[in-house]
Amino acid sequence: MRESFLKYIQFERRFSPHTITSYENDLNQFQTFLLANYEIAPEEANHNAIRHWIVTLMEAGISPKSVNRKMASLRSFYKFLLKRELIKKDPTWKIQSLKTNKALPHFVNEPDISRLLD
Repeated sequence: MRESFLKYIQFERRFSPHTITSYENDLNQFQTFLLANYEIAPEEANHNAIRHWIVTLMEAGISPKSVNRKMASLRSFYKFLLKRELIKKDPTWKIQSLKTNKALPHFVNEPDISRLLD
């Protein structure tokens, strides 16, 4: 399943090589987690198993931005499985993205602007 998905995002969706590598790593991490904790394949995962993985990532100190990227990988994978009718419902549909910190804008002081324009 995973290999078919990776070929799909490479050849049909034309994702960049870096994105494909990231998706592959995310799916490998998720599969390792599922085997260690539930002894199931990713195709058999449910909403609770995915939430458990997210909590584990957060407890490991992974930033919310990185967790959201990993969730994007899973969402794409499950959407692929749904299109191929390999699963009946998407276990990621209820899961919301984590809130991330937004950087405040940096302002340029008036003297600096004057110096720049001179």
